Amino acid sequence: MHFPNSFMELSRAKELIKKFDQHKVLVVGDIVLDHYIHGVVERINPEAPVPILRATREREETGGAGNTAKNLARLGAETILVSVVGDDETATLIEETANQEGYRAILIRDKERPSIRKERYLVGNQHMLRVDFEEVKDINSEIEKKVIAEIRKVMAEGVDAVIVSDYAKGLVTKKIAEVVLDEAGQRDILVGADVKPSRASYFTGATFISPNVREAHEFLGLNYHEQQVPPAELAKMVYVKMCANVFLTLGKEGIYVYCGGEHGHYIPQSNVIEVADESGAGDTAAAVLLLSMLSGACENEAAELSNAGGAVVVSKVGSVGISTDEIYEMLTKNGVKDEQTEIKMVDEAI
Repeated sequence: MHFPNSFMELSRAKELIKKFDQHKVLVVGDIVLDHYIHGVVERINPEAPVPILRATREREETGGAGNTAKNLARLGAETILVSVVGDDETATLIEETANQEGYRAILIRDKERPSIRKERYLVGNQHMLRVDFEEVKDINSEIEKKVIAEIRKVMAEGVDAVIVSDYAKGLVTKKIAEVVLDEAGQRDILVGADVKPSRASYFTGATFISPNVREAHEFLGLNYHEQQVPPAELAKMVYVKMCANVFLTLGKEGIYVYCGGEHGHYIPQSNVIEVADESGAGDTAAAVLLLSMLSGACENEAAELSNAGGAVVVSKVGSVGISTDEIYEMLTKNGVKDEQTEIKMVDEAI
């Protein structure tokens, strides 16, 4: 089904984007060190029928919740991340990388687990192999208390919003979720929940939740392969269960927004790009949504800016941050109009 394009005024988009650097955000979640090895394949291994990658370049980025923090920081927000790492050399590298990326990382060291590291081997834009070093289990009660103490300390110092970036690696426990929601409620600040289905119920009552279609099905206990629910209905069902505004991300189709009432809003992805890598796009979408709403955007405007941010990041390789200049350039390149055009409401399935 064809949906009409929807655009806000370019001047309005610029007005909102310029306010991104006025905000301070706390990120809570599982941090990862992403190690990228780029190279070329010129021959097959004579010892086994596998390609040989001749490495030409290496780089590190923080991933997981670090990717959310990195995006917030690159978009101008003062950003603090609270997470857990191992007591190892990777933890030190994570701390150094976070500092280079422009945000403050409060990292509690846990001797009972290794820091999470993912090594990605790439040829051009193509992923050849990924190797994960991790031990997935919930943090123990002692580490949990330390995490909670840091969350309370940062929030007492003053932040404008909290975003939970959960990768289901063990940091986000029910108690930590309760503390985040309670502390935010006392201060009347936004809570964004970018969480895995196994933890979604912990964040009932958050300001917004931003699942993709597959995750939304899992939130509801539905088998995505056997019972695919249309986006409009799916978003309403998640809203009812979570008591939170829903930004249902639809990949190249855009975002379906439901905030209660009779109708939801379909905001199509009107930015034309060549996709290089979709990894980390959800983190970018959540970061842009949060900063847009903090800057005074309505939900539809936030979704449209998030679409532009998503288009920027998937045109790059790896979980990288984006800038406000890149969002503005994307909107300009793809024809955001200077005159006001109504964002049409669509209460239909794709």
